[in-house]
Amino acid sequence: MQTLSPDTLNAFLHRRFACKKFDSKAPLPAEVLEQILEAARLAPSSYNTQPWEFIVLQGEMKDKLLPYVYTNTELVQSCAALVVVGYMHSSALNAAYLSRFYTKEYQERVASGVQTLLRERLKNDQTLIEGYMKEQCYIAVGQMTLAATLMGVDSCIIGGFEAQKVMGVLNAYCNPPHIACLVALGKADMPTTAKTRKEKGSAVKYL
Repeated sequence: MQTLSPDTLNAFLHRRFACKKFDSKAPLPAEVLEQILEAARLAPSSYNTQPWEFIVLQGEMKDKLLPYVYTNTELVQSCAALVVVGYMHSSALNAAYLSRFYTKEYQERVASGVQTLLRERLKNDQTLIEGYMKEQCYIAVGQMTLAATLMGVDSCIIGGFEAQKVMGVLNAYCNPPHIACLVALGKADMPTTAKTRKEKGSAVKYL
């Protein structure tokens, strides 16, 4: 297995930033986009619930969302692809769904564990359950944007949008789940933003 040196990995981590303006003429090859989405699909999730769904918009389709993305109009217009990251309805997180991902010997234990999670940690509260599923989606988003950087693609995670109106647009074409965020992908048409982060001693502690 090939590995990255610490210096190489650090360079990639510093290269990823929230791009606010893309080169609208720069293509995003289909095979590169497909691999970025595959990285998201392969992301880890609690109990392997995989509550995500990725809806990819390009061209005129992404432009339909422009009235509903607040101050993010320019970056949605200029990006090569816009990924709508959705999370499934809470009622769908059940034993029948989970059984698709496990061998029989694990199904009972996992189903029991998920029921305990829902009952004890999340109190069977729909708001808490949806928050839990949204958390899982952000794991996939992190893996998606890091994979994009490794493949030379810039990105921006968008939290500013009108979710219900975005869902209304998509309802004409599919039955979307709840929406966690949007991710814009493409080639930056702006300088890389330098990172400002906590000092290591403040962010990381060894015990």
